[in-house]
Amino acid sequence: MHKINFASGESVELVFDPSIHEYTLSTSGEVIPSATQILSVIAKPALVYWAASETAKNFRESAVELAKLNEQMELSNPMYTFGDAGIDAAMFKAMNAHKHITSEAADIGSSVHNFIEKYLAGEGGQMPASLQGRSACTAFLKWYEDHPNVKILESEMKVYHPELKYAGTVDAVAEIDGDLYVIDFKTSSKVYPEHHIQCAAYAKAIELMWGMKVHHTMVLRLDKRSEKYHTSIKSEIEKDFLAFRAAMVLNYRLHGGKRAKRKKNSVGNGERVQSWEGENIDRKMVQGGAQ
Repeated sequence: MHKINFASGESVELVFDPSIHEYTLSTSGEVIPSATQILSVIAKPALVYWAASETAKNFRESAVELAKLNEQMELSNPMYTFGDAGIDAAMFKAMNAHKHITSEAADIGSSVHNFIEKYLAGEGGQMPASLQGRSACTAFLKWYEDHPNVKILESEMKVYHPELKYAGTVDAVAEIDGDLYVIDFKTSSKVYPEHHIQCAAYAKAIELMWGMKVHHTMVLRLDKRSEKYHTSIKSEIEKDFLAFRAAMVLNYRLHGGKRAKRKKNSVGNGERVQSWEGENIDRKMVQGGAQ
């Protein structure tokens, strides 16, 4: 359980279940959407092409050319086999190839975040077992050593916006040359615009919690192959937060204006009842949102 204190003097208790990545308010049992979940409404057409490419690649790798037969028959189009598994099994494996790669990438990302969290906490941190994970961690260490002016204030901090009702976990909050930064560590192949939008959502929650202005968002991309790092810094938090609120409204409209609320019964099981104050979100969107 995480106690979230606000500059106004109010506080809430936020419960996070990492097994299902779910945030709830301890008093009401209301399930609070994460900033990541809200931004999932943004279409990612490049991922569709990538998934199709991985499917085709895996299918091709599953095929084994019958070289001797092709040589004997002098066929212009070679013949292939899929072995004992057959074509159906090969197709099933190909269709799920992108899921396997996505799962591996998520595991690497988690191991890198765990290392950074322990390192920043002064606990040393154990390098991940995977080569890609170690490469990303090495990139982080290089960045940290190259920037002695970075003062980490918080790491893996839970945040909650009491008016718009979203939550999240901030990778790091840092002070750099007197300015406040929200930092997100990424092991993806590139930095996407929604990364900064997510950071802006965190920044606005932190401003309500700390009563301080967040000046910049930083996405620190840690390359999993070259051990190099790339920093992307933006100072357009208001504009990015406007985009986040737009995503909230779109998410609300697409999903019927419902957010799950859990009520505990006498035996402790969870019953989901739907409620989302969509009209309130719409109004804040029109009025410019909570600052």
